[in-house]
Amino acid sequence: MCGTLFPVFGQRDLKRADIYFERAFYSDAIPLYEQLLPKRKGSKLVKNLAESYYRTYDMKGAARWYGYLVNQYGENVDDTHYFKLTQSLKALGDYEQANSLRMDMYVANDQAAKIMALKEEIKYLDNIRAIGNRYTITNLPLNTATSEFGALRVDSMLMYSAARKKPQSGSRLYRWNNQNYLDIYTHPLDKTESGDSLSVSLSKVINSGMHEGTFTLTKNRKTIYFTRNTDKKQDDKKIGHLKIFKAQWQDGEWRNVTELPFNGKGFSTEHPVLNTDETKLYFASDRAGGYGSFDLYYVPILQDSTYGTPVNLGKHINTAQREQFPFLDQKGHLYFSSDGHPGYGLLDLFVARNENGEFQKPDNLGLPVNSGYDDFSMTLDQDGRSGYFASNRPGGKGSDDIYAFTEEKPLIIEDCKQFITGRLTDKVTALPIIGGEVRLIDAKGNVTETHISGEEASYQFQVACASSYRLEGIKEGYETNATTIITGQERNLKKDGSLQLMSLEELLRRKALALQKEKEETRKREAAEKEKKEREKALAEVKRQKALKEQQIAAEKEKKSKIEKAIQKEDALVRDKERLVIKTEEIHFDYSMWYLRRESRERLGNVIKVMQENPGMVLEIGSHTDIRGKSEYNRQLSQRRADSVKEYLVKNGIPEDHVIAKGYGESQPIVECPTLANCTEEDHEWNRRCEFVIVDWK
Repeated sequence: MCGTLFPVFGQRDLKRADIYFERAFYSDAIPLYEQLLPKRKGSKLVKNLAESYYRTYDMKGAARWYGYLVNQYGENVDDTHYFKLTQSLKALGDYEQANSLRMDMYVANDQAAKIMALKEEIKYLDNIRAIGNRYTITNLPLNTATSEFGALRVDSMLMYSAARKKPQSGSRLYRWNNQNYLDIYTHPLDKTESGDSLSVSLSKVINSGMHEGTFTLTKNRKTIYFTRNTDKKQDDKKIGHLKIFKAQWQDGEWRNVTELPFNGKGFSTEHPVLNTDETKLYFASDRAGGYGSFDLYYVPILQDSTYGTPVNLGKHINTAQREQFPFLDQKGHLYFSSDGHPGYGLLDLFVARNENGEFQKPDNLGLPVNSGYDDFSMTLDQDGRSGYFASNRPGGKGSDDIYAFTEEKPLIIEDCKQFITGRLTDKVTALPIIGGEVRLIDAKGNVTETHISGEEASYQFQVACASSYRLEGIKEGYETNATTIITGQERNLKKDGSLQLMSLEELLRRKALALQKEKEETRKREAAEKEKKEREKALAEVKRQKALKEQQIAAEKEKKSKIEKAIQKEDALVRDKERLVIKTEEIHFDYSMWYLRRESRERLGNVIKVMQENPGMVLEIGSHTDIRGKSEYNRQLSQRRADSVKEYLVKNGIPEDHVIAKGYGESQPIVECPTLANCTEEDHEWNRRCEFVIVDWK
């Protein structure tokens, strides 16, 4: 049943929401549309919800749903919805996205004129923003959480429009925003600090059960023109429109409320204001034949108190969007609100100056009277610098609030500019260079301005903000110098563009010094590199020697270990004082002979055995003779004997480089024989010997 009934109730809610929307009951329509959205999204529903948020000034909700509409239903979206999306974004302070959205739309539609206009608009608003806060503003204490606007100083009183403060029993709410209907009030000017408790309804004759809003009075205070809507619905959507009425002050009260003849059906006529000589009544209207939405008009007031034909103020004042809330000051300048001229979001306040009876192109009044929200109903006091306006900007007391303002800065709108200042001086002496040429060159390479330096050699160029420039200094006999200056957005900032030029004579001198210095530095560098290499070489040699010594110590230690092990193993290895020898039975030779005897060869077998078991052993064969014969002969004989033994060992497998043959002759006898007669034959034979000394161990 739930699944069956939901479409039925959903259709009922949608129909009810659409009825509320068509009757401008936006506050009532919003919750119904929000409830329907999760299951019933569609372009019409989203459009109505976005519009309802927009009309009730919930800009966050409006931006959300207009954004959704553009993204999801782009083919069903017209310029009006794009416009309201960008206005909503501006109200939220997101100017960059708002401008980007508009630019993308113009580019996509190849609208070159609108692209240029948008660029000019952005620049124009930046120029106004750069002025800073032109006004001091104060939120009046008489404001409440509901709507107050349209304040005007009238003698010692402040007259303004506000949501009804004391509604009668059974009175209805205004379903657009669920507030009370509007009335006109008066309040003592010197009692505004007391809040709205002293505010008094203007008249029961003027204030009806519906809306009474903006008004204007004649100088003699005998006639009031005011805006009112009636309870009679005037079109097929059952929406009432606004009309202008007037009343007369007679016998201490307002009487004779009369509707003006240039009102009509199906459109609104609102916000009346008189010019200074009271010959024209200005107003806003969305009647047919205008430029779009609400336009500003005036109607002549004839001498017989009748009215002429309404005249549209023309395309310089009116746009395709809203122009409302006109006001004329003592000089005839026209103040009004618009969301069609370049502004900061929703309705902004503008002034169109009156020159020789013609209104000039309107200018945005700037900050802070203008904001991202509706800023409207400005009126000025006699001094032309102070007065009142209304705004529904965040930070107020609620809905529309009245603000008092005083102008502090004039409205001077000019492109952002900065200044490049400096002096042309000698780089060495810092003295001014007279007769030098300073050129200002733009980003395209064009020389835009030239200055010839005087006695002080100072110069100044006015340049645009956010631009790049090149400054060149030229003087005969000097080297040309240049600098690049990039300007920012800060207005009237002075940027230093001083230039120093070096004379060609000084330049040559410095080049010579630089060359000499380079040569000296090269020499020092080469000497340092040589010294470094020598240090590195010496350090490497020290390291090598240290490593070699360590290797030698390790080898010696290993050799000693091997020797000790060999001595313990081999009985034939013995120490003889400082020597290590292979002990064998005597190897003797016949007198004057070097051939090995048979028993000597047999005895050498033990030597061969020891050397084979210890292959690292290096053996010296020391051969000796007796003293008989000449010493040189004996040396040669002993060498032959040593060679004979070596030959025998090599033949038996001992490596040749492990055997050293050394003949000592008669130089190292065992038995000292001063003369032949002092020694026996046996002594001489002992001296004729062969010794086997271990001299190395590899």
